[in-house]
Amino acid sequence: WNVRGLNNPSKHREVSHFILSNKISLLALLETRLRESNVNHVVKSIRRQWHFCSNHNASLPGRIVVMWDPAHIGFVPICVNEQALHGKVTLPNMQEVYDSFIYGLCDSRARKQLWNDIIFCANRFKKTPWSLLGDFKFTRFSHEHSHCCRVTKSMEDFNCEIRSAEPDDLKSTGLKFTCNNMRSGATAISKKLDRALGNWQW
Repeated sequence: WNVRGLNNPSKHREVSHFILSNKISLLALLETRLRESNVNHVVKSIRRQWHFCSNHNASLPGRIVVMWDPAHIGFVPICVNEQALHGKVTLPNMQEVYDSFIYGLCDSRARKQLWNDIIFCANRFKKTPWSLLGDFKFTRFSHEHSHCCRVTKSMEDFNCEIRSAEPDDLKSTGLKFTCNNMRSGATAISKKLDRALGNWQW
């Protein structure tokens, strides 16, 4: 969930309500804008008994915070960097799966780092169910952009890496586009930047 800032107590209540109403046991929050010293307070404000981890060691703005209910599942972070937090989830039936929470950067050098990271994880997790969820910062297909029909170099690179890693888009419901430029009329642009993918085992 790209919360676009998690410092406001009203946002804490919104997240808490979302967890309860959807019976969620594991949640990744993107673009939290929390200081590392404040993460514990905010998580406990949302769900007092939950555990958490973040990527503050790799990113000062705290781009990714993962929180989970230890009464239902276990989560162990495996690899944490500026654009991703990868971890192993142990389900109530003791089955293990891997989840990667992504919050990509826009520049080309960072993009290559993220693709290399995903390929590495694809090889490491290929025998186990693995999902990738988050904001990849790029669309895959032309129909995922409200105004542009052409396939860009960034889209080609994204699809090439997805094919190499071999996950595929998971079925989803809800809005077609996940991001917009907050404008109206002819200048309004909407895109699908957020997605969930899974490997063959998933």
